[in-house]
Amino acid sequence: MNFTRSLLFFGLPGIAIIAGVYLGVPLATDHGIALIISWTAAIWLPIVTMLAWVVFQHRQSASALSFRERFWLTKPTKEAWIAIFAGFLTLQLCEILLASTGTYFAQFPFFAPPEIIPELFDPRLDISQGLASFLGVPVRGNWWLVLFWLGWLVINIGGEELLWRGYALPLQQRYFGKWAWLINGLCWNLLVHAFMRWNFLTLMPISLVIPFLVQRYQNSWIGIAIHGLGNALVLAILIPSIAGWL
Repeated sequence: MNFTRSLLFFGLPGIAIIAGVYLGVPLATDHGIALIISWTAAIWLPIVTMLAWVVFQHRQSASALSFRERFWLTKPTKEAWIAIFAGFLTLQLCEILLASTGTYFAQFPFFAPPEIIPELFDPRLDISQGLASFLGVPVRGNWWLVLFWLGWLVINIGGEELLWRGYALPLQQRYFGKWAWLINGLCWNLLVHAFMRWNFLTLMPISLVIPFLVQRYQNSWIGIAIHGLGNALVLAILIPSIAGWL
């Protein structure tokens, strides 16, 4: 996967997500469709569709590699597990240090969030004191939102890591060699996450560390674990908000 194909592979779903978030969500809202449905569809339909396509292509190919071998899903080594925990802790520190940059960039027109945005994703809001709503749904007492977020995590982590790391990174490695992780990370940050471009600096550490470690150990489970642990931390805000502790 050369540079042009990398731009297309990451850029096309990125454009689809931007269109969904900035155009589709307002249109859906005007027609009475709940934000939890429209926002979820806007972000994940392009990625799920693309993942289904690459899995289908693999199964139709004459490749001698199994699904696990092709998508770098072999059992992690002891060194890989150490990298997972070290990487996770490092990235949490980086996120804390860079958290305010999203608020700063959001004030400029080019980086400004869309008109309709869930509280969880809005850089202008401080959610440390709890969430009043979650993707447009009032949180107090709505425990089903925990199950919803767990399902979101499966799609998020499984979809993104299998697609960008499991599928794309090995192809990029054939062309870019040891620097494939850098191209992969920049494309993931600047193209796929362009819909939340105010966070490009906050997302830069995770965008580079995950593909670096995945390529270093040739194992997508590293990305799945680090990405999953990071996004699961939302439960630390969501659960107390539902229970009324915050």
